[in-house]
Amino acid sequence: MRWLATSRSPGATTALALVLGLATSLGACDDLLPRRSEGERIYRQRCAECHGLDASGNTPRFMGDVRADLLDDTWYSGGDEGSIVAVIHDGVPGRMPENTDLTAEQLQAVVRYVQALRHEHEAATTEQPF
Repeated sequence: MRWLATSRSPGATTALALVLGLATSLGACDDLLPRRSEGERIYRQRCAECHGLDASGNTPRFMGDVRADLLDDTWYSGGDEGSIVAVIHDGVPGRMPENTDLTAEQLQAVVRYVQALRHEHEAATTEQPF
């Protein structure tokens, strides 16, 4: 053990301190970056991989699949809020996973966020301004 403690170079110690400091500060990222709404956070975690960050469906896995594009007016399960909530909650067999663990409020938050991406209303994408 004593060998490990004495064999570090000053550069390695500085680099280690820098890495640890950076890791600690990244834990506070939510305080440094704009706060995202609950709907945006959930969308980014669960939907963006297939539908894209902008909801265009232009992702490597679903490029060209019109069902992944949430910005157009083509909705296979109905485009009203109730139908969108049902699809998010129940999923689409073989195409989209279900989200049965989301509360009604969380489902509505995702719908509001998708509507904001579609410019259907100007929903705030941040919970709190700076």
